[in-house]
Parts: sequence; C-alpha cells; structure tokens
Amino acid sequence: MRQFVTYLRVSTKTQGINGLGILAQSDAVRSYVEKTSGEIIGQFSETESGAKDDRVQLAAALAMCRKTKATLLVARLDRLSRDAAFLICLQKSQVEFRCVDMPECDRFTVSLFAILAQREREIIAERTRLALQAAKKRGVRLGAVDPVRQVQLMNQGSRRAKIEFRQKLLPIIDEIKRTGAVTLQSIATCLNRRGIKTRTGKEFWPGTVSSILA
Repeated sequence: MRQFVTYLRVSTKTQGINGLGILAQSDAVRSYVEKTSGEIIGQFSETESGAKDDRVQLAAALAMCRKTKATLLVARLDRLSRDAAFLICLQKSQVEFRCVDMPECDRFTVSLFAILAQREREIIAERTRLALQAAKKRGVRLGAVDPVRQVQLMNQGSRRAKIEFRQKLLPIIDEIKRTGAVTLQSIATCLNRRGIKTRTGKEFWPGTVSSILA
C-alpha cells in the first residue's frame, strides 16, 4: 500500500477561517488516495502566501516524507509554489510527490511545469504593468478617489465574491446530495456539521442553500 503525506494550503486568512479552500483540497486528495488504494499517514496545512517559501508546515511534511519514504500529495501544483527555483529545489530533495490536478507531474517533470507556471505569472504581471501605463497615457488618474467609481468597484467585488463562493460550494453540496441528503434542511445541516460557514461567517439555513442553488 502506497503511503501519502498530504499538504494543503490557502493564500488568505478568509479561506483559512471558513475552511472552504482547505476542505475542497482535502476532498480532492482523499479521493485520489482512495482511487489509488493508498493510505494517508500525515496531513499538514497552513495559511500562507505562495510567494513565501519558508513555510513551516510544508517543511514538516517534507521531513515526514523523507523519514517514512512516503509520497507528498497536493491538490494542485500551485499549492506548493509558482516559483520555479523553489520547485526545482523540491525536485532535488528526492521526495516523491504527486499533484491531483496533474497526475503526470512528478519530481522528474516538475521543473518543466514550474517554469511554465512562473512564466504565466510573469506574463500576467507584465500585462498589468502595460495596462496601467496605457491608462496613465490616456489621462486616467491612477489612485484618484472617485466615490461613485469606488461604490461600483465594491459592488463588482461583492458579486465576484458571491460567484466564487458559489462555485466552490456547489461541488460540496453535490457530494452531500450523493449521500442521500437532498432536502434544503438536510443539506444545510450537513454543511454546518462540517464546520463550513456562509460567505459572511454564519451557519447555513434552508433559505441560504436555496439561494445558492437558485
């Protein structure tokens, strides 16, 4: 039986508090382990920026892998880092690892995926810089306070947050439905028992579930 040590990471304190990001990753790695008839012997998680490479829990997970010869398992490659140098360093650590979203990625091919991921991040940053330069040339006052525009941006941000929350929650609700809990009340009860909170940090009620499913 293959042994795994799982590492889960979220980037923001909000994700860490409501547990949604961690829960989704946990479900993904558990499903992978079950499909491979493996065994989880250690679980590590933390709330930390992917730009920081001095992560205590990741170091502990790697140490356990080296000690037990277990495989490090993450839900997504970017949960480790998007920094190519860091991932290449991980490759040299001789720790076997797998990514649920990239089953073909292992310690022998991670450098390639890492370089592509870092290049993607650099392209996004460059596009943002050029867009700001173009806006400045058009006379846009960057950083200028416009109350109406600020309200519009806040409303847009709120709508995006609702959509993102719904997208993350729907797979969990689908999983709950497959267990036989199909009523709004039973779904709300299961979500509360799992410790998942609404976007505003409250417990779920049938009406809350209904609005998400609508």
